[in-house]
Amino acid sequence: MIKRIISAGLLIPLVLAIILYAPLWLIKLIILMVGLLSYFEWSNFTGLKERYLYFVLTAVFLSTVLFYFEYIFIVLMLIFLIHMIIGFKNIDKNRILTHYYLLGGILYVSLYTFFVNIVKLDNGRWLFLLVCVSIWVGDSFAYFCGKSFGKIKLAPNISPNKTYEGAICGVIFGTISSIMFAYFLNIDLKVAFGVGLVSNMAGIFGDLSESVVKRIYNKKDSSNIIPGHGGMLDRLDSLAFSAYLVYLMFLWKIF
Repeated sequence: MIKRIISAGLLIPLVLAIILYAPLWLIKLIILMVGLLSYFEWSNFTGLKERYLYFVLTAVFLSTVLFYFEYIFIVLMLIFLIHMIIGFKNIDKNRILTHYYLLGGILYVSLYTFFVNIVKLDNGRWLFLLVCVSIWVGDSFAYFCGKSFGKIKLAPNISPNKTYEGAICGVIFGTISSIMFAYFLNIDLKVAFGVGLVSNMAGIFGDLSESVVKRIYNKKDSSNIIPGHGGMLDRLDSLAFSAYLVYLMFLWKIF
């Protein structure tokens, strides 16, 4: 717990400074480096290290495509799922699982592209910060509420420690924190409510998605690069899905 608190105390101010003050080229460079580390973590704990170069080259191409054609991710996910369903019926399942982890990792980490896409929106830096704060607060409340009075397991076969009580508390308090943060920054409260709600609900899905793979490979964390917090994938699993959905909602002018 001490390591967790110290790491958070050092990283949060650094992340805030980068989001608010770093030039766009530096933000892109940092996200690229974080993405490379995430791909390494994924290829490492799935036993696909020999395909790391394939990971990187494919991901760079996909990230570039996503940067300009946001909707293509939805199409790619549908194709991916159809391919997996057909494959399980006709091909060796172990081989299919290998492709699943390989392609799934590429799609998953390529969502980091939308961190940059959000920052590029009008007032995008504050919007991205709003997403981050909402998820940080939501994750914290989900953890402590789940530990304190969580009874009903959310997904016992995937993540035994997660509970419905913790998840609900996380969504509620994450959304409240988004509204409070927006109030002091004079951001539209309807926008803040939508960002908080979508971010925290998507964050649950993102967290469980990574947990599925970690559970299969009997891994607690994707790595130990951040003391007390695990790896890059562990810290960004919620944010990746949240950023994509929030960006699409602004693109569709839902907010």
